[in-house]
Amino acid sequence: MYAYPNRARRVIVKPKNLIFICTDQLRYDALSATGNRIARTPSIDGLAARGATFHRHYTPNQICSPSRASMATGLYPRHHGVWRNGVALDERLPTLWHTLANAGFSTRAVGKLHYQPLLAPHDLGMPESLAYWQNPNSAKWHGPYYGFEHVDLVLGEANESTKAGHYADWLKSNFPEVVNLYEPHAIPGSQAKDLQEVWKSAVPAEYHYTNWIAERAADFISTRTARADPYCLFVSFPDPHHPFAPPRPYCDMFEPAKMPLPIVREGELKRMPAYLSDGGDPRRQPYIAEGEQIREQGFLVRTDTISSKTMAVAIAHTYGMIKMIDDAVGRITDAVSSVGEIDNTYILFTSDHGELLGDHGLLRKGPPPYRQLLQVPLILCGPGIPPGAEIEALTSHVDLFATLASLLGVRPPATDGLDLAPVIRGQATDVREFLLAEYHPRADPRLYNQTFVSKEWRFTRYLHEPGWEELFDLKADPWEHWNLGIDDRFKALISLLTSVLDLQFPPMPRIPNEVLGAY
Repeated sequence: MYAYPNRARRVIVKPKNLIFICTDQLRYDALSATGNRIARTPSIDGLAARGATFHRHYTPNQICSPSRASMATGLYPRHHGVWRNGVALDERLPTLWHTLANAGFSTRAVGKLHYQPLLAPHDLGMPESLAYWQNPNSAKWHGPYYGFEHVDLVLGEANESTKAGHYADWLKSNFPEVVNLYEPHAIPGSQAKDLQEVWKSAVPAEYHYTNWIAERAADFISTRTARADPYCLFVSFPDPHHPFAPPRPYCDMFEPAKMPLPIVREGELKRMPAYLSDGGDPRRQPYIAEGEQIREQGFLVRTDTISSKTMAVAIAHTYGMIKMIDDAVGRITDAVSSVGEIDNTYILFTSDHGELLGDHGLLRKGPPPYRQLLQVPLILCGPGIPPGAEIEALTSHVDLFATLASLLGVRPPATDGLDLAPVIRGQATDVREFLLAEYHPRADPRLYNQTFVSKEWRFTRYLHEPGWEELFDLKADPWEHWNLGIDDRFKALISLLTSVLDLQFPPMPRIPNEVLGAY
């Protein structure tokens, strides 16, 4: 009998896909997966059950564009140049999206990107600007854009989303009667008098941009079944950013009277830098520099003049927006499962920055690098990631580029970040001793600050105001309500941490990138 020679069986390894899900202004503790007892996020919790939850993940900047540019480039704002909202990311810089596209991935984005200013002038032709969409053929443009082959853009939040972008064009073309339903007056009496950005949206949920984003993401996933090349899909939800205006049924899902009260310790702001503790109109001072009419970034406001009832509604609406996002995430993961790719796809969930939501007597975001703003959720599941892993290592948005490239088998350019794959696989428990963050103001140069975060301490210095140091003992005071920076007992520690910043992160208050608009 003829003996056939042994032939090695050819094993075909299918390339892995990536779905990168980003929200806007979602703080770390806003999910049931991270311990929140009010939020209901079963879809996001499902990602955590299938993969790793990072419990000490931070953004290097608490403002939208700088943080988003850091996720895309793996660089600190001082290196990618987006030092504030209102400047543009240099299109020549390599991004994660460029790197994956060059490696053969199909790259697509849907939702909010914010790599360019919304108020950039018309002559620059920037697709994320309102002015660009005054062109009659703008809706036909879908890229390429920062490494994405195709984009479907949502510009702005709530009623602002109807002014420009692919979503606005879709809504005006197909359901023009819905446009005005985004306005606060569409449900009479629902807008709060003491915080006008709180109202119930009259937009039918199926036409809301959160569902529009989810639908386009799911449609893209369903078209991939016949394609051999891998894909990278960036899905970015504009919420739960203010205004606090979700549609029904989400605006009614959480009862305001049952919402947890913001955490405010009596006298805490008096121990903080003067721009937070000074008197005056809390809606205006001290967040507008003297002699200026420009609001500081983040539109931070004190809650002194906001009633507890209105704050409770704002919190309930925030949880409603989060639940709406969770339902959209479920729709996306169902689409991946339906095409049989769930075990072959990395899914990452995070946010650009957090929200104060009344803690410390403050709302929204701004110059102070409180944990509520810098710490954000990070959940990552996919091939080879142990299910239910709980990671306590200090990690940063600047690590995402190197980490995802490593998991996907792609060689990244040099970045400021670290490859977290060893921590994810359980081969290491820590990757660094401390994290770094930096805030560049747009109105008052005194507010430039730099931050050091370890597992024990958060230290912030203001280069131009040496008496404004912030120091928090994260073991005794994890949510940073009692500034020790004014306590003489900690002078030696403050001197040491100042030296660390001088060595590792020398002050750079001026970044050479032209301001093109307020945001």
